[in-house]
Amino acid sequence: MPGIVTRISTFTFSNRLNSENLRIQREASNAQLQIASGKKSRSFIGISNDVQRLLNSKSDLARITTQNIVAATAQSRINQMFSTMGSMLDLANNFSQTLAQNVSSLASPTDLQVIAQNSEEALASLLNINLGGRYLFAGSQVDIPPVDLTDPLYTPQVVPSVANTSYYQGDNIAQNVTIADGYNLDYGVTADDIGFERLLRAMNLAANNPADPAAITEALQLVSLAIDDIATQRTDISSKATLIDARVQNNQDEAALLQDIISTLEDTDLAEASIRLTQYETQLEASYATTARILRLNLHDFIN
Repeated sequence: MPGIVTRISTFTFSNRLNSENLRIQREASNAQLQIASGKKSRSFIGISNDVQRLLNSKSDLARITTQNIVAATAQSRINQMFSTMGSMLDLANNFSQTLAQNVSSLASPTDLQVIAQNSEEALASLLNINLGGRYLFAGSQVDIPPVDLTDPLYTPQVVPSVANTSYYQGDNIAQNVTIADGYNLDYGVTADDIGFERLLRAMNLAANNPADPAAITEALQLVSLAIDDIATQRTDISSKATLIDARVQNNQDEAALLQDIISTLEDTDLAEASIRLTQYETQLEASYATTARILRLNLHDFIN
């Protein structure tokens, strides 16, 4: 009889304490998992109120990251074009000096012819620059060298010369890059641009008419115009590089904000989780002690 009385007298309290102990154990276990994994939950169920916001933030971050990768690729192409056009300007200035010397009778026609031919080939090589399997001055025909001086339609020039871009094997479709939402940028220069055509024509003219003063004078004028044209184009692509840099920086700032949001929504606050775990462990110890004391109570002792 006393055993039955004891069980009846402690049952309600024991049942409540056991339920509370199980709850605290679950909370403590969850806190341990959060600390170990670094995440608030192993599934969306644990962050159900923030799931949509988390998914939207991750989608936005993925889009911005892709845009920056594309922008970085375009930036490397622009930088290579800028550098190559700088080499073209050096070549043009050196050739201009040679022409000027020939006009002043300080250079022989034979030497001029060799220099003009070599300069023409050097310029063609620069225009056929390839970066990562992509010809930069060919428009959208990125797998075809844009300049072919052996094209049958590219004939020797005579005085007065006429523009001839038959050497060009590409197209006039500008390269395009999306560097931000709703912001598309055309960039690049094709090898049939007026500055390149004038410079090639000047070299062609001098190479085929090295002893003709009229041809040398016209070639010198063409080179002067070409230098201005190429410098202008070089400045233009430089400004586009600056625009890309600004947009990429904006994207990086926005990406940083999104990463903070994502971290706040799904990552564990280790300090806060550690405090909670300590609290749960303290509560559990106290609850176990209380349970033990209740189980030692005996109603029979009180009624006798």
